[in-house]
Amino acid sequence: MSPVTPQHPQHQHQHQHQHQHHYLPLPTTPLHSPALSATDMPSPYSPATSSSSLPSERSVSPKRQPPSARSCRLHRPLHPFQFLGLIILIILSFTFIHPHSRAFATSYFSSTSNYLSDYLSDSPSSSHPVSHIPPPTGGVPSHLRIPLTLEARLSYLLSRPALWQYEAELPSRHKCPFYTYNRNVYFFHEGKQEQWERITPSDIRRYRSKIVDYLRGVERDGGKLVWDKSMEEGVPKEMRRGIIYAAGEGKDLERLKLSLHMLRNVLHSTLPVELYHFTEEFTDASLREELSNEYGITFRAVDGRRPNGKSWNIKNTAFLASNFTEFVYMDSDNLPLSDPALLFDSIEYQQSGSVFWPDLNKDHHFTSVKLEGAVPTVLGSLVLEYSHSLPAADNAIFRILGRDCSDEHWPAEAGQIVFDKRGNNGLNLAVLHLSNHMMANEMYGFLSYGDKDTFRFSFYALGLPYQQAPKMFASAGGYQTEGGESSLDFCGHSLVQWGLTPKSALHDPTYHPPPAFLHMILTKHRRAPLQPEKLFSHLLRPRLDGINDDRLVRTYYEWTGACFAITLKGPDGARGVDNSVGDGQGLVMQEMKDVLGGGKEWEELMDVARRFVRINQMEG
Repeated sequence: MSPVTPQHPQHQHQHQHQHQHHYLPLPTTPLHSPALSATDMPSPYSPATSSSSLPSERSVSPKRQPPSARSCRLHRPLHPFQFLGLIILIILSFTFIHPHSRAFATSYFSSTSNYLSDYLSDSPSSSHPVSHIPPPTGGVPSHLRIPLTLEARLSYLLSRPALWQYEAELPSRHKCPFYTYNRNVYFFHEGKQEQWERITPSDIRRYRSKIVDYLRGVERDGGKLVWDKSMEEGVPKEMRRGIIYAAGEGKDLERLKLSLHMLRNVLHSTLPVELYHFTEEFTDASLREELSNEYGITFRAVDGRRPNGKSWNIKNTAFLASNFTEFVYMDSDNLPLSDPALLFDSIEYQQSGSVFWPDLNKDHHFTSVKLEGAVPTVLGSLVLEYSHSLPAADNAIFRILGRDCSDEHWPAEAGQIVFDKRGNNGLNLAVLHLSNHMMANEMYGFLSYGDKDTFRFSFYALGLPYQQAPKMFASAGGYQTEGGESSLDFCGHSLVQWGLTPKSALHDPTYHPPPAFLHMILTKHRRAPLQPEKLFSHLLRPRLDGINDDRLVRTYYEWTGACFAITLKGPDGARGVDNSVGDGQGLVMQEMKDVLGGGKEWEELMDVARRFVRINQMEG
């Protein structure tokens, strides 16, 4: 890597051609789905046209038409036929030119018609038209014209002002207001405020220099920071796209078998699978052979187990070591509910080359800090305790990355990721390296919560956009207590993450993707003898669950003991409900059987539930 020095954006633009020979832009076809705005649509509340605005009958006299108008009718009788021919040509062009042929044309016109009728109706939901396909966000503003090269992006990072806490707090608090999206407190932020405030402008410059030094070191050691076609030399085409798991032995392995069973025997996915593990695991050759023969997986051993028991860093190691250019990652306790191969063809993935699913919290939350104070009295000092709320928007990471806090992204629920190393002109590979730096460096220990944060912070550092999944997750569980007794109250303990948008639904704002993953994030910690038939019997979600829908603010996600709850704040917003808010928002409880269609997937999920309960009661 060439030495990186701060440059003004204009100077960087002048030098853009100097770097183009290093990383040529990849041919891409970006897809866009702009939302229809209210100004583009007729309104049912528009006043009727006044008769005074229309021309009077006296002013239009047939006898006084100009000669040109009369001759036009006489000498151009073919106009109607020409117009009809033009309409036929337009229809034929939709039918034969577009790759989806007649089905696309039919889908496009029918969905547009449905959308217009819904918009013009008095449905509560029609007052909030939002795009059903969120665009990739998080990159540097386009008007800065920063070239899409690693040198230019690092130069821009180094050139950003290094601020004190008090200088940055107002813009960040404004852009991450605590009253937006009422969610659980981001517990990781508790007690970090004083550490954040101690980060000085000199510290910020040191953090940024460490980023550049780390990437230089990767390059010195022979690593590649920007993807290019040479990285696929010797890799068969069918092995350039696949699935990555990271797992250990014991219960971890047993849960992995359930996921692989769904993948291979139920969904019949043919994608190659790599299993990454630490070197001291899977030393039994017969076990490796058995799993490889049954599920068609390749074992990949890596070093780097952490002494604190956390193994988040194995993900980054796996992503960088894998020969897959494109991959879907899944935790071992994550159950695929649809073929992961479908994700590669989705609109969201092809817009940016990466998709991350949302987690529970957001950066704007205030954290409570207990403070003590001694008050002198006649009888002596009286010690008082009181709580003080501090904004997580003050996290010094935003000053380090040279940007304000932003409310546009959720931390990643990194139990599943879909990623293309070629994305962002090959710079997505640099994102993986930078995330590896943040995960391994203790400097970031109080700034991020593992892979929930480091991926998006790495995108921020390089000024690159990335994609969020279009829907907020649902809570899956059943009507039993955490001890396994039947209950009238719903207890959710797994996350249902929805799929992405296929090209066939590009123009259909009513489309809702099916479930893609069942992440058993709390279920795996249950030791009590749970009732298998109630383990995944129901699903609770917001009625309006678009990731960018402002009505999501009324659905409160929270941990309640060992259960995961979603609470509606205020009355139901559906039409016809007593005391309705009128915004259409509410909570929907569905039977999982209906969500999955009641077919083989549902039957296999019930079998998985029985096996999962037995695994939880195993020793170790």
